[in-house]
Amino acid sequence: MKIYNTLTKRIEEIVPIEDGKIKMYSCGPTVYRFIHIGNLRTFTMADWIRRTFEYRGFQVLHVKNITDVGHMRQEMLDRGEDKLVAQARKEGKTSLQIAQFYTEAFHADEAKLDILPAQIFPRATEHVPEMIAIIQGLLAKGIAYEVGGYVYYDIKRFPGYGKLSGNQLENMLGGVREGVDANKHNPEDFPLWKPAEQGREMTWESPWGPGFPGWHIECSAMSIKYLGEHFDVHTG
Repeated sequence: MKIYNTLTKRIEEIVPIEDGKIKMYSCGPTVYRFIHIGNLRTFTMADWIRRTFEYRGFQVLHVKNITDVGHMRQEMLDRGEDKLVAQARKEGKTSLQIAQFYTEAFHADEAKLDILPAQIFPRATEHVPEMIAIIQGLLAKGIAYEVGGYVYYDIKRFPGYGKLSGNQLENMLGGVREGVDANKHNPEDFPLWKPAEQGREMTWESPWGPGFPGWHIECSAMSIKYLGEHFDVHTG
């Protein structure tokens, strides 16, 4: 069976890590509002891929996460307001209530489109200890660094950074944005952990003080926990 590989930009024969089995991870929704048609296109495409594997006789283990913390309204900035927190304030509810309501709405929408439910729907808020452990490992290897309660991923320590998106590291480093933390090693370094402002609703204790995970580390922690460090297909 052949499939388009976004990393290599080629149609390639897929060779499962484990014979007859496919481990598949899909980035799920940020549950602060109803999902839109663009989200549904992504989930429908993942469903087609999974169904094709199963039709061809593969046993598929499908994991699709629920992002219920850490997705900032200002997506390109390190600092800003969490989308769930902002929506909770707007609707006069707690972040937990917002996440639960829109998670249920998401499952209902997928059911209406006859999208097969993933076997596992991990929530980001339930996997913060795993995220902290990964961050500690990156710090120990010198791939991440801590500045004032923030922990950043040092993109220069990963030579292949930008390959998947088609961006070159030199070009990304050239466009310095306003509002970038002057203590960052590189303007494009992204936060793995952020300190919590006073009174923040969703906060966890960590070796770097009270805070919450950055958006990028969440899928890493959940995919590794349920599929291992190496798996066959990533969508979304």
